[in-house]
Formats: sequence, C-alpha cells, structure tokens
Amino acid sequence: MSAAMKRLLKASSLGALHNSGERFDPPKCHPNTRTAVLQKLMDWFIGVFGWDNFVLWLYGPAGAGKSAIAQTFAEQCADKNALLASFFFSRSDSRRNSEKAFIATLAYQLWLRIPESRPIVETAISNNPAIFQLNFETQFRTLFLHPLLQLSSAGCFASAIPFPNLIIIDGLDECNGADMQNTIVNTISNTLQHHRPALPFKFLIASRPEYHLTTSFSVGPLHSLTFRLALDDTYQPDEDIKLYLTDSFHDIREKHIMRAYLPDSWPLEEDIAELVEKSSGQFIYAATVIRYVSSPRHNPLDRLKVIQGLLPVNDDRPYAQLDALYINILSDVEDVKAVLRILGVAFVLTNDYLKPLGVNDLENFMQLTPGTVQLLLIDLLSVVDASDNNKPIKFFHASFSDFLVDPTRSCQFFIDPNKKHEEAAHFCISAIESFHIETPPLNFAYRSLLKHLRLAGSLHDNTTLREKLFTVPYIQHWTTYALASFKYRRPLNEDPAMFLDFLQMSEFSQTEELYLHHRDILDQNLRDSLALIPMSPCLNFWSAVCAGGILESYEVVPIETFWVLSDSLAAGLSASSPDFFFSSSFNQSEVGSVRRQPPWYDLYSITGTPYLRMARAFLNDPSRAGPHAVDQSTYTTAAVFVVEFAVRAWDWAKYIFLRQYRGSEWDFIWDAFAFMLSKAEYSAELVNALGKQNLTLKLGRPGANVRRRVQTLFGAVRNYLLKFKGSSPLPCKIIIDWTRYPNDKVLNCFTADDLDDNNIMRRLIYIDESILSNDEDLQEPAGKRGQPYGNT
Repeated sequence: MSAAMKRLLKASSLGALHNSGERFDPPKCHPNTRTAVLQKLMDWFIGVFGWDNFVLWLYGPAGAGKSAIAQTFAEQCADKNALLASFFFSRSDSRRNSEKAFIATLAYQLWLRIPESRPIVETAISNNPAIFQLNFETQFRTLFLHPLLQLSSAGCFASAIPFPNLIIIDGLDECNGADMQNTIVNTISNTLQHHRPALPFKFLIASRPEYHLTTSFSVGPLHSLTFRLALDDTYQPDEDIKLYLTDSFHDIREKHIMRAYLPDSWPLEEDIAELVEKSSGQFIYAATVIRYVSSPRHNPLDRLKVIQGLLPVNDDRPYAQLDALYINILSDVEDVKAVLRILGVAFVLTNDYLKPLGVNDLENFMQLTPGTVQLLLIDLLSVVDASDNNKPIKFFHASFSDFLVDPTRSCQFFIDPNKKHEEAAHFCISAIESFHIETPPLNFAYRSLLKHLRLAGSLHDNTTLREKLFTVPYIQHWTTYALASFKYRRPLNEDPAMFLDFLQMSEFSQTEELYLHHRDILDQNLRDSLALIPMSPCLNFWSAVCAGGILESYEVVPIETFWVLSDSLAAGLSASSPDFFFSSSFNQSEVGSVRRQPPWYDLYSITGTPYLRMARAFLNDPSRAGPHAVDQSTYTTAAVFVVEFAVRAWDWAKYIFLRQYRGSEWDFIWDAFAFMLSKAEYSAELVNALGKQNLTLKLGRPGANVRRRVQTLFGAVRNYLLKFKGSSPLPCKIIIDWTRYPNDKVLNCFTADDLDDNNIMRRLIYIDESILSNDEDLQEPAGKRGQPYGNT
C-alpha cells in the first residue's frame, strides 16, 4: 500500500460507509415497507422525473426513518453498481459527527469504485501531504472535484459502460455546526451548477428539516437543482408501521425463549392499533417498542404491559433510545427554559377539549412578542412544527409529549403538567381582565379556565393565584362574552354558576371569602337586572318558576315558552320576564315574533344547569334578593297569571305551540299550573276563576305523561277550592279544550284512550273526580317525568 493510501485510510471514517462493519445491523426498512418512498427515490435516480434535479433532499422529523430509507436505498443501488459513495453522519460518533473525515471518506470510495481515479487521488495526496489538515473547500477541490473533472476530461463518463454515479449523505443535521452543514450543501450546489455537463452525478441528502437547511434548499441555485421529498402521511407510514409491528411480534412468538407461553392471539389487534397511533408515523417509536419487548431476558407479555402502562416501569428504561434522541435535540436548544415554557403551555392547551390556539393566538395568550414562538422553536423543527402562524404548534411525536411530562425520562427537561395548568390559568385570567371580545384567547380563557384551575395541583398555599382569582371580572364580563359567543355560533361549556361552584369547593385558603365575594357580584348583577323590569304578574310568574325549581327536571324548554308566557305588550322578553334567571346568557336578549329570532336561537335551549340552582337559591333568600325574593304572595300572583293564560281563548300566541306538532312544549305549562296552585295562598280572584260551573282550560295536550298531568292538575284545582272555598259546592267537572278546528269532536266524558300518550285526537273532554284514584293525593305537581300514573 502506498504512503498516500495509508494517509487516506487514516483520514477516512470507514464507519460512515453504508456497508461498514462498525455499523453492524444498521437501521433499514422492514421487508415490504416504505416501498412507495423507495420507488420514488429510484424513479428520481433513473430519470423517470426530475431530469434537472441532481439533488434529492429527503427530510422529515426525528425518528421518521430517514436513515433506514437511505440505508436500504444505498444497498439497492450498490447491488446495481450505481453507488459511488455514501456517508452516514452520527452525532454520537466522533469520527462521523463532523466534516473532518467527510472528504477523505468520499475520496476513498472514489478511489475504490472507479479504478481510473486511483493514480489521480494518490498523486494529489502525495503532492500535498498536509491536505487533510486544510479547510473543507480545499480538501473538496483537491481530493474529489479535480479528480472527477480529470476523469471527465479523459472521457470516463462519456462511454456506454455504466459507472457509479450516486452519492448518499445521510443525517447531515448530525454534522456539528449549522455553518458547516450549510457549507457542505452549498459546495455541492456550486459544483453541480458550474460543472453539470462534466459531472453527471446525483446526490441524495437526508436530514431533519432544520431551519438553516430548509433555507439553504429554498434559495439560490440549490433550489432549482433540488427535488424535495418529505416523509409525511402521503406515504402512509401507519400502514408500514402496522406491518412492521405485526411481523415483529410474529417473530417474537416464533423465536423468543418464552415462545411456548405466548398465545397465538398476542398481541390483540387493538394493541397493535394503539401502538401504531402512539408512533405518530415515526418508526423509531415502533422500533424502540419491539427492541424492548423482544429482550430475551424478560417476559414479552409483561414488557408489552409496561409499554401500555399496565405494569410499573421499575428500573427498566423501555424508551432509552428514544429518550437519548430527545435529550440530544433539547440539549442543542439555546434558551431551553423559555422553550419548555412554551411547549408546556401548548401541551396543556392541546389536551383541552377546545381547538388549540394557533401560533399567533398562543403568543397573544402568553403575552409574547409576535414571532417569539417560531424564533425560540427554531432548533426543534425535527420534533415540533410552528411554521404556520394560524395553526397550533404540532407535536410530530406523541412519544415526545410523553417524554416531556415523565421526570424519570426527561430529567432536566421535565415539564410539570400541574405547573403548566397553573400558568395557563394565569393567562386565562389575564385574557378575561383585558377582555378583547374579538380575540380567540378570550373565548379560550372563558371556556378553559376552570379546567386549568382543577388541574393546577395544590391550591391551598397558592396566594398569587388566589389574589388574581379574587379580582378577576369573570362574572362582570360574562353576559357580553356569552352574547358574542352566540353571535359567532360558539357553544358555551361553562357559566358563572360553575365558576362559583368551583370556588366554593376549592382548596384555596379562605375559600368562603373568595366564594362569597364573587357570589355578591352575581347577586348585584341579578338585582340590577331585576330593577329594570317593571313589576307585573308575568315577572312574578317567572320568578316563581325559577324559585320553585320547576325547570330543573326538564331536559329542554324551548325559547317559545318564554315568548308565549310573557307580556305580549313588552318590547322585548327581558322587559317582562327575568330570562337571566334561567341562563346567564339570556340577559337583554331581544324577542318579538318568530321571524325576529336572535342569532343564537338554534343553538340554545334552557336546560337543567348549576345556574338554575344558583338562581333559585338567590330568589329564596331575602337577604340576597331583597324585594325580589319569592314568597307565598308571589306564588299566588303567579297562579292567577297562569290560570288567566289557561282559560284565555285560543289566539296566535297559544297556537305557536300547537303548530309544532310535538306537544312537549305544553308539559311545562301543565306542571307550572299545578305547582303554582299548590303554593298559592287565598285569592278571591283565583277562587272565582276556578270555581266556575264550567271551568274550561284551553291547554294543548302534553307531550308525555298525559294521564298523570291531567290527574295532577285536576287534583290541584280541587284541593285549592276545598281549602279556600270551604263548604261551597265544587264544580263536578272541568272541560279541557284540545280542539283545533270547528269540526273537532266534542264528548261529554273521557275515555282511557283520550289520556293515552300516543293519542293525537284533539277535542273537548269533560274531566270529573272519577279520574282520581281513591287513595291518591295529588297536591304535588307533576314536574318530574316518568312517575307512575294514577289509577283511573
């Protein structure tokens, strides 16, 4: 061996070759996987497309399988004598993590695969024995570019005899220093640009999409020379990962020392599906799982359970290789504290039930200068994506999130979810304080504050958070926020009552003071709103409905109910009935006719909520409601109001319900009628109205529990008259008018069919005491659905 060759071999890193013994069992594609990507690479190489693309940049996040694809493609091309040289960078190998051995290794492979180059390379080394101590550009020109140009001048590349012309550079991002990585790609670019006719070579470069590399491949001559191939969902990595896992578990069942104890059905299809989902399209997670489970010193059944979280980890490190990858990536981050803060908040927001905030909105939410997120995350492009300001930060790997929140794995990079939920709660409070109604952070703050508070860990000694909660104008801004949410057709998940419930049950110090402070604010809001509504029977009726808790047993009460049972002369619903008692979102809502529906009409119906219970407690407490507290006189006025409605002739307002063809709208009215009578004191007006010989109630048929509701209402009328009319004769019957048209039937009795829920006949029926059972006490309203019917 010549002295020049000895120096060349010494300067080379043979461990960087695709077939190096140092890289024993290098990562490569599992059989029948990544076939679409490999075919794409081959089509590019043989010229099916991209004739002018002499460079192909294969990029993707960490763990996407770039090295395995490059290795497999290198082997395929080597088998065809098409591979001229390869260099597989590795951050953990001092001979493969810099440019120092890069050119020497390429020159050695040129010497090896094109015999005509040998005297040229050896002469270049002999003429300059210190060549390996010179800079990168000099080495490249002397040992690689000039020999190739001489071979080209001699006609070596013009003959019909095929020659190796593919150069593969894998893991360029693992070469120390962004400047040197750029130098390598720019040197290749300049060479191809100036010597394309003489040098018909192609370069495959694989790396993570680091910012500086993305920039280099996007500008200058390299942009036009390069075909960019992203390892994304286009190539269906999940299907390949599933095949890899299925085959690997089959091998474990066939070859493991405990194979006799492994069921043929292990693992289940759903177990594999869960692992595929956890892989997030990245082969490194799946490969790590198989490496851990297949250990010959352990039970594969137990080890898979460890992966699934069904058994404790103990002293094992199932994700050691994956953890090392993530630690290496985070170790290169300049301001890692700020980065972990952003990732932590983004993580707890991403796991919310709401759509995560886009990058711009996240910066607004976290009170960061615009552009900060992209700037700080620039070194993490292989694991997260923050390139689109209008989209949320994307974690490429589900396993990366798991790593960050597990202190045994992430060590100094650990993100404490409790602390981040606390921090997110602070940001929510700040957003509510600033109250910019048009900004997504405000919507996010109102809808997620309670969740973050619940997950913020111990609150007892958290005086800072307690002080901020004490002053936050959550209730003061709620109505404005809620109406704006309906305007933009955003459903609501939280309300002031849930906020107060949390404060009352929280573990803050002096919880009672914190709770009462905000409850007093709510009470004042209710009193101020009530002061705007003139006193009227309608107001008394709805106050009594809320105080009596009638609506709390209903799943839905439509908005039409409020329209029909409100003062028809009022300009709006809020001018005649306290709609804000039933939902904190209704305050000052406008109504008129069906044609003037509010923008949130189709989105909201009154339902049983904590807010209803809170409003009921307010109305039943004179110390809180003051002159608006509900007492027996309120129920009496409400009873007169609902009786007047019941005996009123059919009109347009009452027909609104009938036109729905459902009947369920009438359930509430039947129940409210009976309830108010059961609570009312003596009223001459009521006694006279109910004591008529032919009391006719013009009420639509209930939608459910018809017999029970008719029994209950009849019993309420009878009991009220017995209580306050004394020994005077009672009416023998009540007429219920269910007619709609003049030709509807009129009967002088009722039958069992008339009171059947499924009967849709509309006619006059005459109800007397025979509808009641002998032992039934019906002073209680029929507000609760599903109670057993009385006997007829």
